[in-house]
Amino acid sequence: MEKHLIKVNRAETFEELASIAIDMLNEIYTSEDIIVQICGPISTGGSGDIRKNINRFKKSIEIARKKGLKVFDQTPFEESVARLSSKYKKVDGYCIDILEIFYRRIFESKLVGKVLFLPDWQSSRGARWEREITTKLGLIIEDYPIEWLSDFVD
Repeated sequence: MEKHLIKVNRAETFEELASIAIDMLNEIYTSEDIIVQICGPISTGGSGDIRKNINRFKKSIEIARKKGLKVFDQTPFEESVARLSSKYKKVDGYCIDILEIFYRRIFESKLVGKVLFLPDWQSSRGARWEREITTKLGLIIEDYPIEWLSDFVD
């Protein structure tokens, strides 16, 4: 994991980040277990605060892992995604290439087999896109169980 984090911090493009993510997914992939990814607000929607949204993601991932799921954690990429987004064009103030390059490659790899959407996913431009692409790709889509978050306060 440490070698991947060094590469994440040095990456210069979303393509490089996607390749690192796929390498990480390949290392944890087995035909017996489905890899799950949590989807929801990070830079848009949710609490309106990126740090709070990322903390919520981390807690959601921790809880899902305690429930026995094999979860891909995309939060280590967020700092590099934010750093690199200034190099890409914006559409209505949003860097759509985060989705079209980074997340699309992850989902098209089919290494992630199931996505769990946090309760307020609709408030996020990115999560709405993720819902659309994962539906088209035929991934298993479920809502993140709200009761798993009942003890978690932002």
